[in-house]
Amino acid sequence: MGLAPPVIATQAPGNFITGALWNSQVANGLTFLLGPPVFVGVQGAATQSLANTATTAINLDTNVIDFYGGHSTSFSTSRYVCQQPGYYTVSGTVVYTANATGMRGAHACVNGASNPIQGCAAQVPAGPTYNTAVALPARDVYLNQGDYVEIYGWQSSGGTLSTQYAADQASMLYLRFSHS
Repeated sequence: MGLAPPVIATQAPGNFITGALWNSQVANGLTFLLGPPVFVGVQGAATQSLANTATTAINLDTNVIDFYGGHSTSFSTSRYVCQQPGYYTVSGTVVYTANATGMRGAHACVNGASNPIQGCAAQVPAGPTYNTAVALPARDVYLNQGDYVEIYGWQSSGGTLSTQYAADQASMLYLRFSHS
């Protein structure tokens, strides 16, 4: 786990700057600001089947970046668990295999599908001969330590439809600490 968000140092006139004071009030704060919590997880090794009109959490099996260790690739792989409280910028993408029927959608949620992040959703018509990617607009949301964020897919092709991955196309979730 990384460092906590910095607290602005205040000292009384005449106090000496010790190594411990410098580290706790200056160096640790700068270290946090230079390496805040960031997560990029992708669905990079296996596709996932999504049932018709069912909202489904997208499994992320590859951590591209996970500075604070909030994601597991073996347990609850759809979730990024907040390690430091604060505001986070959240975005993501769900990529579907080619199918010309219906709509494709994606949205991000905090602590389960019943808690969508307002404005962090998108829906597009299916592409007839190509994969369809649904990208979410970035939104800031406050997360407490232990809250989790997931990206969900939804499709209306009339049957089961798989996600798609390739070197340049993958479902993914992105979070970055923005401020406390």
